[in-house]
Amino acid sequence: MRPRALELRIHGVNNTPPAAVLALPEHAVEQFRGDRFGSFWRPVAEKLDDLPANDPGRPRADVEREAYSWGGMARSTPGAPGSGVASVVANVAGRIGWALLLPFGLANVAYWSREIPRTWTEDDELTDAEKAAGGSAAEAAKGTWWNAGRGAASTRLFGLGLTVLLVLSVGVAVVDLYAVQCSLADTTCRRLPEWLDLLGDPAQHVRVLAASAVPVALLFGLLLLTSLSRSRYESAATGDRQPFRAGVLLSRRSMWRGSPRLRRLTRLHLAAGFCVVVLLTGAELWSQAAVFLVTTVLAGVLLALVAYRVVHTAADCPDAPRTEKGGLWSWALLVATGVVLAVHGFAILYAEPVFGRSLWLARWGPPAVTACLLGIALSGWSWRKREKRVPWLAGLAFAAGLVLTAVWQPLGLVAVVAGALLVGYAVRDNREWEAWGGTGPGVLLGLSLTTSLLLATVLVLTVRGWLAGSEPLRKVPQAPWFSWWASGAFTAALAVVAGLVVVLVVLLGLRVRGPADFERDTSPAIPAGQEELVMRWRHVIANAHRAEVVVGVLSAVSTAAVVLAVHVAFARPSWVDWEVPAWVFEQGVTYTGLAGVALVGSFVGAGVLANRRPLGLLWDLMCFLPRTAHPFAPPCYAERAVPEIAERVRDWLDRHPDEDLPPQERSVVVLSAHSLGAVLAVAAVYQLPEKHLARVKLLTYGVQLRPYFGRIFPELLGPGVLGTARSRRGALWALNPWHRQDDDEPRAEPVVDEADTLRVLLADRWVNLWRRTDHLGFPVIGYGRPDGTSVDQWADETGGGPGEVETHSGYHRCAAYASAFERLVPADVRRSPDRGQVGGGNLDRS
Repeated sequence: MRPRALELRIHGVNNTPPAAVLALPEHAVEQFRGDRFGSFWRPVAEKLDDLPANDPGRPRADVEREAYSWGGMARSTPGAPGSGVASVVANVAGRIGWALLLPFGLANVAYWSREIPRTWTEDDELTDAEKAAGGSAAEAAKGTWWNAGRGAASTRLFGLGLTVLLVLSVGVAVVDLYAVQCSLADTTCRRLPEWLDLLGDPAQHVRVLAASAVPVALLFGLLLLTSLSRSRYESAATGDRQPFRAGVLLSRRSMWRGSPRLRRLTRLHLAAGFCVVVLLTGAELWSQAAVFLVTTVLAGVLLALVAYRVVHTAADCPDAPRTEKGGLWSWALLVATGVVLAVHGFAILYAEPVFGRSLWLARWGPPAVTACLLGIALSGWSWRKREKRVPWLAGLAFAAGLVLTAVWQPLGLVAVVAGALLVGYAVRDNREWEAWGGTGPGVLLGLSLTTSLLLATVLVLTVRGWLAGSEPLRKVPQAPWFSWWASGAFTAALAVVAGLVVVLVVLLGLRVRGPADFERDTSPAIPAGQEELVMRWRHVIANAHRAEVVVGVLSAVSTAAVVLAVHVAFARPSWVDWEVPAWVFEQGVTYTGLAGVALVGSFVGAGVLANRRPLGLLWDLMCFLPRTAHPFAPPCYAERAVPEIAERVRDWLDRHPDEDLPPQERSVVVLSAHSLGAVLAVAAVYQLPEKHLARVKLLTYGVQLRPYFGRIFPELLGPGVLGTARSRRGALWALNPWHRQDDDEPRAEPVVDEADTLRVLLADRWVNLWRRTDHLGFPVIGYGRPDGTSVDQWADETGGGPGEVETHSGYHRCAAYASAFERLVPADVRRSPDRGQVGGGNLDRS
């Protein structure tokens, strides 16, 4: 018998095992395609006969069921084989490396949260209008296309700043603290462990030269880490070509072909790192020999050229109007900076310079770079607003003011205030249908900068504390004041966020003591005897639905902490010596140390038995997007997952053509996607040719398309692309965070043809399940009471036994799932005699 349908299940967050996705024991499933990172699974036919007829793991007789597992790409980390010391060290270093990638990944998310222009075409060429207008229009396009919209170049520059900050921070820890300060005559430091102390007690210049190799090795290590992961994600190009849909970025052919995208940007970041390593020591040595003056000046000039090329070179990203070929500039800059670095190193080796004090750039470099990154992050708050030049003016004024406070404090403070007022003016327009009122890029860049600076602070203070030891009455190496101020500022910010969380928890506790009637009319009926339990769970889950507001507060408070740290580092106001601020800064060192132990412990301890990344949910969400802003961001698993899903759909439908049958009787594919898997399924739908798309149906459950993805990435997955209703943010204090869900305001002029929206493309072939007790599951249309034709349908909130409440998992086991699948693939459709009748077994295993 030929099957009526293929049910292809795609798991969501938390890397649900294939057996659980298929609702079967592990011995009842088998892998038939893929590898340990991305694979397709199906039930073992012989094992299905042992299951009861109504078991959720047993598919209908006319349905083939498969599962696609992509979590290995998002959750697993490449590790060195073996169990020896070298393998353990390599695996520990790899996990620490993934911690360093966090800020880069957040910057990449910020890139995609911008307002992306829809001016690109299918073939990355000038439009017909530009060609017809002649050279002037073409040149005008060339003058603007590289920017790919407001904030694109700024985000790439921000990513370069993160690389510079990372190299500087490692240089402070190993070059300044260990190599320079520990070699001074009046300073005593703890010796390195024997397995690291390869040089014994070398001369100062040899120690500095060896330490300077550490940040260079780190850059190549991060490059190797991301390259190893990226190589697993590459997918072969498919034969059939999907239709290009104007304004729908997911339909673009280059969307999921990212391997060659960032090669030039990678070379530019490596070149910037080389320049920073030279400048770190060259700023102290330029007066000791002419060669150091030459290498220092060249490094500064080359770093400026690298920044210029990062801004003015397309990132080869899928939202750029066309792909730029070549890469001569990046190769030339990489070679030039490599030569300067080599000459500088040989000069240190043979000239034997003397370092008599802590490095100047180690003290002032990190706060200066942080101030520049702050300016970009603050300007990002208004990238989605109406003003065009105000964001940059505000950011420049704010950053310049913070630096000027070190020279002339009154003028610096005036510039800071002016920048703050400009920021407030630029963000005054509240876009309530977008994440954080339209300030998404700035919020995400603020989190990226905070994470980067926190990691840098932990590194510097941890190394300083270890080198200093615990012996009193001796001079020990001193960390830059900026690191101390940053630790204290972060402690104050943490106290504010912790206070908000405590208030929410207390409010939740008061509500669940006597749970009120929580949206009973827009939720399924609760079985008798479980009303109080379900109502309590609805209140608990409602607190999780306030995540957008909490993240916004976290970003704002942490950004304010960074501002405070930079201001104190440059201005050193008198109030820092007062009793209360001094106590806060002193406690900051302790809490930063604890944070360092917890952070390093979580990354090193994660995956002791298997190479698993900590904070797995964060990787799932962050790595869906193609890398554009930073070459060392975690690779995008969707670059492999989306083409593989689309290819499997095409392959199965091609094996079951059914052209001689009426449309309602043809074999179909049901993409059954849970949570984040729905985003992969939607992207795969837009990768399908028309002849296949007409035979594809979509069943989603526990998804975040409407309130999260649609709000954070409006141009990528927003209402205009999916054809869903717009959504306001969840309220912070209201009993129901989603009580304001009306969409009566007039929409802006659509930029996507309504016929190309997902809802119209699928027509009545899309069903979405959701429940109030799901912390990550939402409707895609609205919270109203569904009927038999609604896209949104209620899922069961209670389990099979008393006291069981269903949350984010278990959708595929509930009765609502079976009903939704029956609606998409009715079982009473009879096949023609030559194709078999309903009621047979799964005979086609293609």
